[in-house]
Amino acid sequence: MASTTSFSGVSLRLPQPLPNRSAFLARPPLSLSCLATSAKLLGGLRPLRLNRRNSASWNGTVRPDRSSRSGSFVVRCEASGGRISQQEFTDMAWQAIVSSPDVAKENKHQIVETEHLMKALLEQKNGLARRIFSKAGIDNTRLLEATDKFIQRQPKVLGESSGSMLGRDLEALINRAREFKKEYGDSFVSIEHLVLGFSQDQRFGKQLFRDFQISQQTLKSAIEAIRGRQSVIDQ
Repeated sequence: MASTTSFSGVSLRLPQPLPNRSAFLARPPLSLSCLATSAKLLGGLRPLRLNRRNSASWNGTVRPDRSSRSGSFVVRCEASGGRISQQEFTDMAWQAIVSSPDVAKENKHQIVETEHLMKALLEQKNGLARRIFSKAGIDNTRLLEATDKFIQRQPKVLGESSGSMLGRDLEALINRAREFKKEYGDSFVSIEHLVLGFSQDQRFGKQLFRDFQISQQTLKSAIEAIRGRQSVIDQ
């Protein structure tokens, strides 16, 4: 069953993790919207409200997204002209993205950021991110431990308002992943594009990669060794 958390101006509704791909595809539709007044007070951060509608916009209004597939998850960022939609990601990449608020909530963080996405990626059993790092000669256990340490150092919030905002750095990372998708000529944003996006993440990724001596070229070589000449043509 899905769990729901409600508090002032924000509600969170995410289903529990599902055991297989077919079950994941059947999960109920989710959407994000934000409260414009709160965004101004918080210096441009984007408050999120997760519910069962099919689409949302950052100015606080909700409108149907007729271009998306049934059950898709769409975020309209009218302030920046951006948009995050389930239909542009592979299943596993999207699963990591929608798991990130859970990671933030578990750690009582109000802002969902790049470190939460990294933890979600590393916790995907036999996931592509772990395979990429292993191929690059990195110990995934140590990488996850370093990620957890960074997460534990971040400020915590009291009450039920955790996991309610999309951080600027996470939004920027997703935009970089889109650019890597184009560079590789793929049809969907995949795990490898998200992983490469961390190499330029000023908040968390660059320092993590520096500590573990991970370069973007090392990651690209690992990705090439895993996928060869194949392209991502379906979800």
